[in-house]
Amino acid sequence: MAQRPEPTGSSRSRQRGKPVQVQIQQPRPWGLILGSLVLALGLVAILGFAITNQGAGFEDPLDKLDSTFDGLAVADESTLARNHVNGPVAYDQNPPNGGDHNGVPQVCRVYDAQVPSEHAVHSLEHGAVWITYKPDLPADQVTSLRELAEGQGYVLMSQYPNQAKPVNLSAWGRRLSMDTVDRAVVERFIEGYADGPQTPEKGATCAQGNSSTGTTPAGSAPIAPAPAASAAG
Repeated sequence: MAQRPEPTGSSRSRQRGKPVQVQIQQPRPWGLILGSLVLALGLVAILGFAITNQGAGFEDPLDKLDSTFDGLAVADESTLARNHVNGPVAYDQNPPNGGDHNGVPQVCRVYDAQVPSEHAVHSLEHGAVWITYKPDLPADQVTSLRELAEGQGYVLMSQYPNQAKPVNLSAWGRRLSMDTVDRAVVERFIEGYADGPQTPEKGATCAQGNSSTGTTPAGSAPIAPAPAASAAG
């Protein structure tokens, strides 16, 4: 007896169809998401604080140095001209610590007499400390100053009869007057200001120029500044 073909769409045919795929949903990494969000908010807060307080707490090295010397007179930088001029200059203070000056600096060393202010001011522009004293300063104090000044690359020392106090320490735009020599203060002044942060022409020489004494400036042929040093002195 002949068998009938199974009708299309029978239950057996349906059983042979593709298996049903079941998708298992993975849980979201809420801990990682929350941690990333907290980190991002923290970075935004830090950035905002930095922008709002930009410069807060920063102290200029020169201002910090100036603040360590009681009685230091600091000139307004805008009033200190820096032109090279010929002949004498009428300074409004004795000794001057800035302003127009001769085109030749004074060689930095110890002098036993007065030196022309016009040359000394040029040395201040190069970073020199200028130690001046009245001629009647006791000999032991003069010797003490000499011991502190000799061998220093950016220090010159000379007499200055017309200054008000017995001893005067000058750097560009700065003056510290003293009744007697305080070695510790002089040492700190030299350490801080000799080729220090107040120097308008950093790296310029103080080892060549005018070496004559007196009050009249010599010739004014300019000396080109030395190239900046490759390493801090």
